[in-house]
Amino acid sequence: MDLTAAAVHAALREFDELGREAFLAKYRFRRARKFFILHEGREYDSKAIAGAAHGHLPGAAPLRASEFSGGEAT
Repeated sequence: MDLTAAAVHAALREFDELGREAFLAKYRFRRARKFFILHEGREYDSKAIAGAAHGHLPGAAPLRASEFSGGEAT
């Protein structure tokens, strides 16, 4: 299932509400080392946002880090 802008924005809002450490802990992601989303002057851990955003899609659950690959190749 493809991510939507609405799902990504919902994950970004959740990140802002929870704070980085609580968001990463909730979704069981580690801090990003290289790839970030820059949105309205703030940096977000890209893979964690993608995994959480999947859970904001109708009928879908968040993805764990092990369920998809990230990085430059993907």
